[in-house]
Amino acid sequence: MNRETIPHTEFTFTLPVGVVDGEGSLHRQGGMRRATGHDEIWVSKDPRTQENSAYKIIFLLSRVITHLGGFSSVTPELLEQLFLTDFIYLREFYTQINPSEVEGIPVGEFWATPWSSCTKR
Repeated sequence: MNRETIPHTEFTFTLPVGVVDGEGSLHRQGGMRRATGHDEIWVSKDPRTQENSAYKIIFLLSRVITHLGGFSSVTPELLEQLFLTDFIYLREFYTQINPSEVEGIPVGEFWATPWSSCTKR
């Protein structure tokens, strides 16, 4: 696979409102990478998401957001401070760069078995 056919794995964004740090500075610019299977597994194993499934997206976003303004790391606690407008924006941005369809094939339309590589349902 040559470099030109590798899909982008990180995308930049600008929050509609932004996050204010402890010194009063506003942070709106950031980057988000595509999610991996490991991200999904990590989030599903976290005891906080098992207690409250609404936290899943916050923990998932904290894994895939690579940077946000001048913050040294993006944590679930930081994301809990987002204004609702920014949270909705990030959730929709995540969905855009991690579509649930691959080349027009809805997820779940194919399934693998031990004796074949892929079988249509």
